[in-house]
Amino acid sequence: MSTSRLTAGLAVCALAGSLVACGAGENSGATADGDGITLRIAHNSNASNLPARIADEQGFFQEEGIEVEFTMVENISTLPPALGRSFDIVQTAPTNMIAASDQGIGMVAVSGATVDTAENPTAAIISSESSGITSIEDLEGRTLGVLNETGTLHTAAKYWLEEAGVPLDSVEIVQVDGPAMADQLAAGRVDAVETIAPFRSTVLAGEGTVDLGDPYLQMAPELGAILWGAQRQWAEENPEVIAGFRSAIEAAIEFIAQDEETAEATLRDYTGLPDDIIAATELPAFTSELRPQDLEVWLEAMRAVEDFDGDVELADLIPADG
Repeated sequence: MSTSRLTAGLAVCALAGSLVACGAGENSGATADGDGITLRIAHNSNASNLPARIADEQGFFQEEGIEVEFTMVENISTLPPALGRSFDIVQTAPTNMIAASDQGIGMVAVSGATVDTAENPTAAIISSESSGITSIEDLEGRTLGVLNETGTLHTAAKYWLEEAGVPLDSVEIVQVDGPAMADQLAAGRVDAVETIAPFRSTVLAGEGTVDLGDPYLQMAPELGAILWGAQRQWAEENPEVIAGFRSAIEAAIEFIAQDEETAEATLRDYTGLPDDIIAATELPAFTSELRPQDLEVWLEAMRAVEDFDGDVELADLIPADG
């Protein structure tokens, strides 16, 4: 069994997952609803979930014979243990999926969500000019504001710091909520922040900010850090539902490209973020593609900076036809 802090964190979250399951009822899986099926979907307020919300609002799920029930769960590391009890499909991170597999939680990716590219990065480590930090190396001995310490963004940031020769224990980590990051940085309460859309654009819009770069893109020229997952047995028993889910996501991605105004309104509705943050947000590069190469990058990062020593077959996490 792995001694990874990330895996251990997932074990702690198993209780939270079971509590969520109790709160959502005792259904053992997706339920029939007339001629269709009702999918229980969980995700957080990240912009990467926008295609799923659009697919519901614009009727793309319904065209596939699927009804959906959404649940917002901000800490997505609690979601793998709840699959098959509370939820059928959940937003997850590659690190969560790898850790779940190491713990014997049968899980499989069913659709991609977003991919970071040089042309469209979603994340950044941002400093202020007043801090004197102009490169990742300058973070040694400084204070870094983070959304949380268990997500892919922080794993990527630690990987970048280590590659740059910055001792990880020399950086003071302070948790800061996304909407507060711009103010905390401007006030000098932190020297830099690691952030992601929709908050990245707002922080960068502040006076005297310095974009040190996207931590994800320090790991690979392009990289997916979020995807959709399901319980393996359920996915194997419901291939037509998985195909319908992905088809609806693909239709929604095409819709977003054609009608960004409606997409932004939907993002505002389910995140509850104010107009100025939504207006400043550059939408991510959405994709339904399942990318095995991303899992390889994340596994390497987990071994490098999360003390992960689990034995995981990455090929088991993505269907052969994915």
